[in-house]
Amino acid sequence: MARQPDRLREAVMQQETESDSTDPWARRARPAFLYVMYALLLWSVPMGLVAGVHPATAAAIIAGMRAYLDALPEPLYALFGTGYLGYTAARAWGKAKGLER
Repeated sequence: MARQPDRLREAVMQQETESDSTDPWARRARPAFLYVMYALLLWSVPMGLVAGVHPATAAAIIAGMRAYLDALPEPLYALFGTGYLGYTAARAWGKAKGLER
């Protein structure tokens, strides 16, 4: 069984390989996620305007989004959160050890 630092070093090297990849899908994966998050945050501005002008329409939009998000299974949220936090921790560790740029 590989020691924990060895496995972590391998994971960091794998991430480095992906970031240096010529595959456009691998290079755009992280920025694309951030763009989606920015869009969701920026969506609150027009929603605030809609709510100020026509509260019933805003309430209907909110109800529809809530129904959509409630339909997603809880384990999917846990998987996403675990993966994102794991990536962040591995990235921070790699930078602290000087293994990444």
